[in-house]
Amino acid sequence: MTYRPTSASSQSPDGRPAELSDFDRDPSLDAAGGPVVHRQAVGQEESGASVTPTFSVCIAVRDRPMLLVQAVNSVLRGAFGDFEIVVVDDGSAVPVQEALAEAGLLADQRIRLVRQRPSGISAARNAALRVARGRYITVLDSDDELTSDGLGRINDFLTGTGAAWIYTDYEEVVGQGGSRVIRLPTYRTARRMLWSVMLRPRLPFKHSGMSVDRVLLQRLGGYDEQIPIKVDVELLLRVLSSGIQPQHLPYPVVRFHRHGGNISRRRLAGLSVWYRVIRKYSRPRVPGLAFLAVAVRVLSELGKWLVTSVGR
Repeated sequence: MTYRPTSASSQSPDGRPAELSDFDRDPSLDAAGGPVVHRQAVGQEESGASVTPTFSVCIAVRDRPMLLVQAVNSVLRGAFGDFEIVVVDDGSAVPVQEALAEAGLLADQRIRLVRQRPSGISAARNAALRVARGRYITVLDSDDELTSDGLGRINDFLTGTGAAWIYTDYEEVVGQGGSRVIRLPTYRTARRMLWSVMLRPRLPFKHSGMSVDRVLLQRLGGYDEQIPIKVDVELLLRVLSSGIQPQHLPYPVVRFHRHGGNISRRRLAGLSVWYRVIRKYSRPRVPGLAFLAVAVRVLSELGKWLVTSVGR
């Protein structure tokens, strides 16, 4: 099944990204209430130049302006320069354009900014996918940072392996300076990874830092806008169930900042989604295995929620 993005298109009739033209009307939305691509998002396309970077680093954000600036700066400071940054502001109370302007980032033609009504993380990621021009989509959460050699490491790995989809290790940062590197497992088959996603207490992948061939992601339909949470889990299970095997880059390219605002803390809200995706993608050969996977996820999510609650 192909999931069609539900938000309004951010393109003009000739196929080019729409340009912000009337701040007095509403600086964030077009006449139909759909997303607009700000002037700096048009960038070199206005002069007719063809821009096809290796990477489109896509960041979806809502109400995290300072963290977003840190995330964007981490990409700009990197040693690998062949990229664009696509930022989708999913209806922040204060447009993130203001924070980017205060940080002096709006003049950088590599940054492309889309603003839309609050539509959810899937719609925001799909909006980024529609305007991205890079050969690969690299996901970066708005509260994470790329390491200085992150894109270079990813590029070398993609070039050396010919992979179309990769996931990486990451560094988990807690509090004021404490951190540890999370080493993720490598799998020989897509089927083994699929069941690991369902049964492993800690997910065996990190969405932030994941890099995907843009055309492949478009052919798969992007993100499912019918679910409010665990959209990365649904996407990966869909990929694995189709037989596509993501390759593992055993190097931490992302610094993940754990804090109370992480969307992953919505443990209970995600249980119904887990139930739906396990039933949809498990197709177990052993009777009752799907029920076991659901039970494991329930216990895991409740356990993590309890640990988080006690730690506050």
